[in-house]
Amino acid sequence: MVLVPSTLIIITLYNTSSSTINNNMKNSIERNMTMMELNLTKSVEEIDNTTTSIYLNPDLQDVLSSSTPPDDYGLIDEMTRLNSLLGNYSTNERTGKKFQLKLYLMDRSEYSRFSFIGNVFTIESIQNEDWFQSIPYKEKYKVLGLYRNGDSKDSYSIRFVKRIYGLDDPSLSFAGVLTADVSINDFNETLVTMKPSSNSSVYLLNKNREVMVGSNRIAENDTFMRKMNLDSLALGDGGNFTASVLPINGVSTLVASKKIPELDWEIVTLSPMSDLNGPLVSFRKVMVLVMLVSLLLTLLLSFLLSNSITNPIRKFIKLIGKAEEDLYSVPMEYKRNDEFSYLFQRFNQMVQRTRNLIDKLYVSEVNKKKAEIEALQAQINPHFLYNTLDSINWMALKHQAGDISQMVTSLSDFFRLSLNKGRSIIKLEDELNQVIAYLTIQKIKMNQKLFYNIHVPAEVYPYLTVKLLLQPLVENAILHGFDQSNGRGEIHIQGSLENGRILIKVIDNGSGNHEIVAKINDMLLTDNETNTSFGIRNVNARIKQWFGDDFGLSYQANEEAGLTATICIPATKTMEGM
Repeated sequence: MVLVPSTLIIITLYNTSSSTINNNMKNSIERNMTMMELNLTKSVEEIDNTTTSIYLNPDLQDVLSSSTPPDDYGLIDEMTRLNSLLGNYSTNERTGKKFQLKLYLMDRSEYSRFSFIGNVFTIESIQNEDWFQSIPYKEKYKVLGLYRNGDSKDSYSIRFVKRIYGLDDPSLSFAGVLTADVSINDFNETLVTMKPSSNSSVYLLNKNREVMVGSNRIAENDTFMRKMNLDSLALGDGGNFTASVLPINGVSTLVASKKIPELDWEIVTLSPMSDLNGPLVSFRKVMVLVMLVSLLLTLLLSFLLSNSITNPIRKFIKLIGKAEEDLYSVPMEYKRNDEFSYLFQRFNQMVQRTRNLIDKLYVSEVNKKKAEIEALQAQINPHFLYNTLDSINWMALKHQAGDISQMVTSLSDFFRLSLNKGRSIIKLEDELNQVIAYLTIQKIKMNQKLFYNIHVPAEVYPYLTVKLLLQPLVENAILHGFDQSNGRGEIHIQGSLENGRILIKVIDNGSGNHEIVAKINDMLLTDNETNTSFGIRNVNARIKQWFGDDFGLSYQANEEAGLTATICIPATKTMEGM
């Protein structure tokens, strides 16, 4: 409850402070732009004063009010005097910066023959220029904007134009044009020194909102002037100064605009908010720190208060979890005398009764299994069985019945390897000998219609396996895969050692197909037992029981005919850790 009002107070304080800081920041930028305006206006006034001084110079007025010299000597002398006059005014006395002055006179077509004098020309040389056609008659000067200096692609000036008249001869309505080209670098220095931040950009625009000068150079199609889409920057027309925060190229930017009515120009600054928000960021960090400290204190108090209430519940949940993992764990004691003490007592009693019932049931099941095993072992007396089979073998040999002798011998080997003194884990070599004995019996039984071969490398013989894995698979292939009335059946047993695993494949040429494979594999994944699937289900279950779920039995359909059963077991020579 304490956290909510504290957070509201901090947020309100932060928003109020942020608004104050932002307003101060905008006022500071406006003052900077006002200084830019004053500096630019002063620079333009100095240019106007210079051109006015040239215009009123007696030497120039003498030329403007006189007729054209009669000979080349007089023309050259006149042009030289005018060129020298312009040179005297080409440097700003205050700043020391230079600008280029040019003079274009009426009724001096002869000037075109003397190009070596570079700043005095006949007006006929510019009469077809667009900028000349746009010069007003009554304004004291005209700013033409960007002007390329010669053929240079990177050298630009802002050109100022003034119409001049012969004051000594009122009959002359128009005597010529005086131009002053000021390098954009001079204006650019004024803009750069007054940038709001190091990453800010400052632009000087004309009345058409075209960039004339920028702190960041803008070039397009070999020109320095580019039409900016300022409508998208929402520059206002309601006053001389506007400022707003807008996203530009994914960066939050303060866009400020300051108009210069006297020049019909406009100053635009683009400043990343990340540069301007230094004080705001510091204040935000303090607010975040205060909020974190308040939050930690509140959480600590809440924890201490709630811990006394929830601690008994946590203990009871822990007791239930221990009972789920190990029902024979020691009962948890609860020393407090409250409502939970009765709950703990009754739960411990319930666990104790459950343990007693499990113990009784477990002992009963163990005794039952033990009795079943003893009954099964009593049914088979290996010593009696082996002696009987040995007697049958000698009788068969006596009567020269070789097939019977071979079948009895194989049966004896089969039982000996199957019983294996009650051991469940045997060497893979014994497992192979056991299945060979079984195949020998089946081959005689099927009147030699069964063909088999075994290709298992000797390197895998010493490894251990669960006994009676291969015989059920071979039996299943013979019973369900072969059509004993047509052709012969084939069983191929192959083995390999791959990446710490032993793979044993039982391949038959029976009637199995993809549909049967799908049913068998689905059956291996389910718990439903059937008489027809018990053998192979038992094989898969015993592999997983001894070696884990990463191993087991799977079936695949052969390309031509029959199925392939694949046993996968770990390559191990000891059962420790299994």
